Amino acid sequence: MEVLVKYENGFRFSATCKRYTVTTGRGDDGHKERDGMWPAQLFVASIGMCIGGYIAKFCQENGIPYEDMEIELSRRIETGPADTNTPEVKLSRTTRIDAKIRLRAKLSKHHRDGIMQAAEDCHITKSIEGGMQIVCSLEELNSR
Repeated sequence: MEVLVKYENGFRFSATCKRYTVTTGRGDDGHKERDGMWPAQLFVASIGMCIGGYIAKFCQENGIPYEDMEIELSRRIETGPADTNTPEVKLSRTTRIDAKIRLRAKLSKHHRDGIMQAAEDCHITKSIEGGMQIVCSLEELNSR
Protein backbone atom coordinates (compact mmCIF):
# COMPACT_ATOMS: atom_id res chain seq x y z
CA MET A 1 0.00 0.00 0.00
CA GLU A 2 1.34 3.40 -0.95
CA VAL A 3 -1.43 5.73 0.27
CA LEU A 4 -4.36 5.02 2.60
CA VAL A 5 -7.42 7.28 2.28
CA LYS A 6 -9.96 7.26 5.12
CA TYR A 7 -13.37 8.85 5.43
CA GLU A 8 -13.61 11.20 8.40
CA ASN A 9 -16.99 12.94 8.22
CA GLY A 10 -19.07 15.15 5.97
CA PHE A 11 -16.96 15.48 2.84
CA ARG A 12 -13.62 15.31 4.70
CA PHE A 13 -11.10 12.57 3.98
CA SER A 14 -7.55 12.04 5.16
CA ALA A 15 -4.74 10.48 3.14
CA THR A 16 -1.71 9.00 4.89
CA CYS A 17 1.60 8.06 3.33
CA LYS A 18 4.94 7.58 5.10
CA ARG A 19 3.48 8.81 8.43
CA TYR A 20 2.36 12.11 6.82
CA THR A 21 -1.33 12.98 6.63
CA VAL A 22 -3.17 15.42 4.37
CA THR A 23 -6.80 16.35 4.94
CA THR A 24 -9.15 17.32 2.13
CA GLY A 25 -12.71 18.53 1.93
CA ARG A 26 -15.08 19.96 4.50
CA GLY A 27 -16.29 18.06 7.53
CA ASP A 28 -19.59 18.41 9.36
CA ASP A 29 -18.06 18.27 12.84
CA GLY A 30 -17.50 22.01 13.27
CA HIS A 31 -13.68 21.71 13.19
CA LYS A 32 -13.09 24.10 10.29
CA GLU A 33 -9.36 24.23 11.09
CA ARG A 34 -9.19 20.63 9.85
CA ASP A 35 -10.91 21.40 6.54
CA GLY A 36 -8.56 21.20 3.62
CA MET A 37 -8.33 21.76 -0.09
CA TRP A 38 -10.86 19.96 -2.19
CA PRO A 39 -9.37 16.86 -3.88
CA ALA A 40 -9.27 18.58 -7.29
CA GLN A 41 -7.28 21.45 -5.76
CA LEU A 42 -4.90 18.97 -4.14
CA PHE A 43 -4.52 17.30 -7.54
CA VAL A 44 -3.55 20.62 -9.11
CA ALA A 45 -1.20 21.37 -6.20
CA SER A 46 0.53 18.00 -6.64
CA ILE A 47 1.22 18.84 -10.27
CA GLY A 48 2.74 22.18 -9.22
CA MET A 49 4.89 20.51 -6.58
CA CYS A 50 6.06 17.90 -9.07
CA ILE A 51 6.96 20.57 -11.63
CA GLY A 52 8.75 22.50 -8.87
CA GLY A 53 10.82 19.47 -7.91
CA TYR A 54 12.01 18.91 -11.46
CA ILE A 55 12.84 22.61 -11.88
CA ALA A 56 14.67 22.71 -8.53
CA LYS A 57 16.81 19.74 -9.61
CA PHE A 58 17.66 21.44 -12.92
CA CYS A 59 18.48 24.72 -11.16
CA GLN A 60 20.63 22.94 -8.57
CA GLU A 61 22.60 21.15 -11.29
CA ASN A 62 23.11 24.41 -13.21
CA GLY A 63 23.87 26.79 -10.34
CA ILE A 64 20.65 28.78 -10.80
CA PRO A 65 19.15 30.29 -7.63
CA TYR A 66 15.64 28.92 -7.09
CA GLU A 67 14.93 29.47 -3.40
CA ASP A 68 12.25 32.08 -4.18
CA MET A 69 10.56 29.97 -6.89
CA GLU A 70 6.78 30.19 -7.12
CA ILE A 71 4.43 28.26 -9.37
CA GLU A 72 0.96 29.70 -9.80
CA LEU A 73 -1.55 27.19 -11.10
CA SER A 74 -5.03 27.65 -12.49
CA ARG A 75 -7.36 25.14 -14.03
CA ARG A 76 -10.11 25.13 -16.62
CA ILE A 77 -13.16 23.08 -15.74
CA GLU A 78 -15.66 21.92 -18.34
CA THR A 79 -19.11 20.70 -17.45
CA GLY A 80 -21.90 19.21 -19.48
CA PRO A 81 -23.88 16.03 -20.03
CA ALA A 82 -21.86 12.83 -19.70
CA ASP A 83 -23.34 11.64 -23.00
CA THR A 84 -26.36 12.31 -25.18
CA ASN A 85 -28.24 9.23 -23.94
CA THR A 86 -28.23 10.43 -20.32
CA PRO A 87 -28.39 14.25 -20.38
CA GLU A 88 -29.30 14.35 -16.67
CA VAL A 89 -25.89 12.89 -15.72
CA LYS A 90 -23.46 15.80 -15.58
CA LEU A 91 -19.77 15.52 -16.31
CA SER A 92 -17.31 17.89 -14.68
CA ARG A 93 -13.63 17.60 -15.41
CA THR A 94 -10.44 19.60 -15.47
CA THR A 95 -9.45 20.02 -19.10
CA ARG A 96 -6.44 22.31 -18.76
CA ILE A 97 -3.97 23.40 -16.11
CA ASP A 98 -1.81 26.47 -16.59
CA ALA A 99 1.38 26.68 -14.54
CA LYS A 100 3.10 30.07 -14.35
CA ILE A 101 6.66 29.59 -13.09
CA ARG A 102 8.36 32.50 -11.36
CA LEU A 103 12.11 32.58 -10.78
CA ARG A 104 13.96 35.72 -9.78
CA ALA A 105 17.16 34.91 -11.59
CA LYS A 106 18.80 36.17 -14.76
CA LEU A 107 18.45 33.29 -17.22
CA SER A 108 20.11 32.54 -20.51
CA LYS A 109 18.05 31.07 -23.35
CA HIS A 110 19.72 27.73 -22.63
CA HIS A 111 18.61 27.90 -18.99
CA ARG A 112 15.07 29.00 -19.88
CA ASP A 113 14.79 26.09 -22.32
CA GLY A 114 16.17 23.69 -19.71
CA ILE A 115 13.74 24.92 -17.05
CA MET A 116 10.81 24.49 -19.41
CA GLN A 117 11.98 20.99 -20.36
CA ALA A 118 12.33 20.11 -16.67
CA ALA A 119 8.78 21.36 -16.05
CA GLU A 120 7.48 19.23 -18.92
CA ASP A 121 9.33 16.15 -17.59
CA CYS A 122 7.25 16.11 -14.36
CA HIS A 123 6.24 12.52 -13.58
CA ILE A 124 2.60 13.43 -12.88
CA THR A 125 2.25 15.47 -16.08
CA LYS A 126 3.75 12.63 -18.12
CA SER A 127 1.40 10.13 -16.44
CA ILE A 128 -1.68 12.18 -17.33
CA GLU A 129 -0.51 12.87 -20.90
CA GLY A 130 0.06 9.15 -21.39
CA GLY A 131 -3.58 8.34 -20.67
CA MET A 132 -3.53 7.05 -17.13
CA GLN A 133 -5.74 4.08 -16.26
CA ILE A 134 -7.50 3.95 -12.88
CA VAL A 135 -8.92 0.58 -11.83
CA CYS A 136 -11.29 0.42 -8.86
CA SER A 137 -12.39 -2.68 -7.01
CA LEU A 138 -14.73 -3.17 -4.05
CA GLU A 139 -13.80 -5.23 -1.02
CA GLU A 140 -16.73 -5.90 1.30
CA LEU A 141 -15.62 -6.24 4.88
CA ASN A 142 -17.57 -8.60 7.11
CA SER A 143 -19.35 -6.71 9.88
CA ARG A 144 -19.29 -8.17 13.36
